[in-house]
Amino acid sequence: MKLPTVTAYVLTSLLATVPASPVMAAEPADLRAEILAADARLFGAINQRDIAAMKQGFSPRLEFYHDRTGLTGYADNIRIFENKFKEPGTLRREAMNDTAEVFPAGPDRAMHIGSHRFCSAEAPGAKEGCGVYRFSMVWEKEAGTWKLLRVLSYGH
Repeated sequence: MKLPTVTAYVLTSLLATVPASPVMAAEPADLRAEILAADARLFGAINQRDIAAMKQGFSPRLEFYHDRTGLTGYADNIRIFENKFKEPGTLRREAMNDTAEVFPAGPDRAMHIGSHRFCSAEAPGAKEGCGVYRFSMVWEKEAGTWKLLRVLSYGH
C-alpha cells in the first residue's frame, strides 16, 4: 500500500525527530549528580546500619519489587533491615556508578537504572560473598529531598 505523499512526509519528519535509542538520550548532569548523591546517602545509611537515616531516604509510599521475594513496602523494608542489623553478619552495598543511567520522569521524579554489588558475610571477619544485581529505581523529590519511591531489583 502506498501512502499519500503528505502522509509519508509527516511520518518521515516525525520519525527523524525520535532518538534512535533511549540510552543515547542525554542525562541532565545536575539531575545525575543529585540522584547519585541521594543513592550514596541511602545506601551509606544501610552500610552503616543507620535505621534513622534509612527512613529519611525511603518514601513512606515505597514499593519494592524483588524478583525472588516479591513486593514489600516501607514498613516491611524497615522491619527487614532492623532484623538484618541485629544479626552478627555483615551486609555491604557498593554502587557501580559507571553502569548508572538517570532519566528525568517529570519535574519531581527521576528514573535510575544500573547495577550494584552486594557483599555479605555470616559474621564479622568471615569470608564475604558478593553478587552483582540489576535495579531500576524511581526517586521522588519531597520537600527538596530525593527519596526512593519505587524499586525493581532483579538478576538474583
